[in-house]
Amino acid sequence: MTEGGIITMPQRDVWMTDEEIAEMFGLPLGTVFRAIRSIYRKRELYEEDTVKAIPVPSRKGCFVDVYGLDLILYLTYKVPSRNARIFRQYMTNKAYARNPYEHVCIIVDDVDFTARTHSGHQ
Repeated sequence: MTEGGIITMPQRDVWMTDEEIAEMFGLPLGTVFRAIRSIYRKRELYEEDTVKAIPVPSRKGCFVDVYGLDLILYLTYKVPSRNARIFRQYMTNKAYARNPYEHVCIIVDDVDFTARTHSGHQ
């Protein structure tokens, strides 16, 4: 995202460090870091699905965590940032702009719906 609010998305998977996310959202790194930790602590998203360690080319043996688009989008609802809101709106508009004849299939797995009831009793 540019300072003027222009967003460009690559045609491949999106992975960003917490520093890159903080810069894009215009927030202090600590705010983004705490929001990410809170999401994982509350099990709103799972680390094994949304973060990976990649090698730092300029520092042999060093790795940095990068976060996937799922987490980045989730953060846009959690952090107080105008840029986060703009990014969320952009991605929402991009989703709505898809071909209306394109089939979308959503698969939910790893969820045991039989163990839950609406009253909270099992």
